[in-house]
Amino acid sequence: MKLVQSILTKNPCYTAGRKITVKGLMLHSVGCPQPKASVFISSWNSPSYDNACVHGFIDGNDGTVYQTLPWNHRGWHCGSGSKGSGNNTHIGVEMCEPACIRYTSGSHFTCSDLTAARAVAKRTYEAAVELFAYLCKQYNLNPAADGVIISHRKGHSRGIASNHGDPEHLWKGLGLGYTMDGFRKDVKAAMGGAGTTEPENGGWFRVRKSWTDAKSQKGAFKVLANARKCADENPGYSVYDESGKAVYGSQGSGGGFSPYLVQVSITDLNIRKGPGTNYGKTGKYTGKGVFTIVEETDGQGASRWGKLKSGAGWISLDYARRI
Repeated sequence: MKLVQSILTKNPCYTAGRKITVKGLMLHSVGCPQPKASVFISSWNSPSYDNACVHGFIDGNDGTVYQTLPWNHRGWHCGSGSKGSGNNTHIGVEMCEPACIRYTSGSHFTCSDLTAARAVAKRTYEAAVELFAYLCKQYNLNPAADGVIISHRKGHSRGIASNHGDPEHLWKGLGLGYTMDGFRKDVKAAMGGAGTTEPENGGWFRVRKSWTDAKSQKGAFKVLANARKCADENPGYSVYDESGKAVYGSQGSGGGFSPYLVQVSITDLNIRKGPGTNYGKTGKYTGKGVFTIVEETDGQGASRWGKLKSGAGWISLDYARRI
């Protein structure tokens, strides 16, 4: 996850300066065909934009998270319902939507490029999982607890938000299998709390060299902890869920290595093609932000090198602070 601060300092919501005690997180989808977070940030950062303000946007093109309010600032992201407003308790984050959809009425839309649209939705979903895991850790929130992680749609049904159907309407309209129950489980897993989780729909975790190599399977397990133990006892093996997603091991978290977040506070941290100064520079910098490290190793020129989840390359962990 790349997290960039872009605070809407001119928005009346920010200048009001109200604070909240964070009790939960609310996931939104912008409700229009615009994948660029910068478009919203530019138009919302104005004294005249006095009808909405959220804590963050997730860009649909690259998954970058833009923080637009301090996390404990009272936002204007969900309106209110019969029992009050989630603005008083929840951080609100908007996921940008594909450019190739067109709304027809309400939450209904058409799509001219389903493959491209699904890629955008997948990108924002995965970034949202990482962001919510980060925020749950920061505010000591249990993602599985009632009312902690909710959608705008669920906020309305709980009586603390206006009548919207996002983001479930987008996932359903694109034929994706995402649900808020699944999202909460993914957030918990991203926090490292999935040790005893069972797969959905009564399925099994399978231990294989690769998902497509069924003949290499060592076993199928109902409990993830047991599957992880089996993978640990068989180097080169990984744990896969029912969908074929690697959730642990050499294809997932690096044979027992758990991905983690780091904070980079300098603008010119080089990204290299490999773990060491003996590898060439990619010509790009991380910039300031929060990033996910999926692999560590020793290498020339630094005490430790970390591989970025984005696939952009490797960075010196001497200039990154683990969070």
